[in-house]
Amino acid sequence: MAILQNGPNGPITGKFGSVSAYMLNGQNVVRGLKRKRTSPPSESELLNRKKQKVAGRFAGDNSRILDFGYQFLAEKGSRIGAFQLAQRHIFKEALELDSENDPFINPEKLVVFAGQLRPLSNCQVSLHGSVIALKWTPDAQYEGSFYKINLALIGLYGESHLKTSIAEINQGSCSIQFDEISTKSCDYHVYVCIWDTLNGGFSNSTYCGVI
Repeated sequence: MAILQNGPNGPITGKFGSVSAYMLNGQNVVRGLKRKRTSPPSESELLNRKKQKVAGRFAGDNSRILDFGYQFLAEKGSRIGAFQLAQRHIFKEALELDSENDPFINPEKLVVFAGQLRPLSNCQVSLHGSVIALKWTPDAQYEGSFYKINLALIGLYGESHLKTSIAEINQGSCSIQFDEISTKSCDYHVYVCIWDTLNGGFSNSTYCGVI
């Protein structure tokens, strides 16, 4: 049975005829009823499921960082938010297949922060005990003190960390104490981006390597 809420203008929820209606992210959605499948899935369908599983698990494990990193690309009022944009990127651009045709995340193709600002260039990372040292080429476009650097440490099969506003871009280098490095359970892939903390906006992330 379908229920017509708030008068003749809807929304409508429930099953009526050969379709069902429900609310999705504030919109009234109507879809046909699912039919039971009788044929087995094809190889391409099975591979697509594996890719969705890998991408979904990775995005879920890093949802807090991805929500932050894609916030300036998400349009207000859109059904597609920051996390969904990140998921789409991971599935379409960061997944590759190994020699056994199993999907995996390529860290060099992963974009952790996304935006319109010009990315950092020639960014290098090194580890000295529990201190992470970063060095990059300063950009005259980012002379203002409100241009800061964000840092993400991504474990492809373990924990990840986010550090924001760790230094001004015009410094060209910085060091950050990271005590968790002594108890890490995986390698960290290092990503940085520029953050315009005054006007809002990120650059795409720059991949710095692994520590």
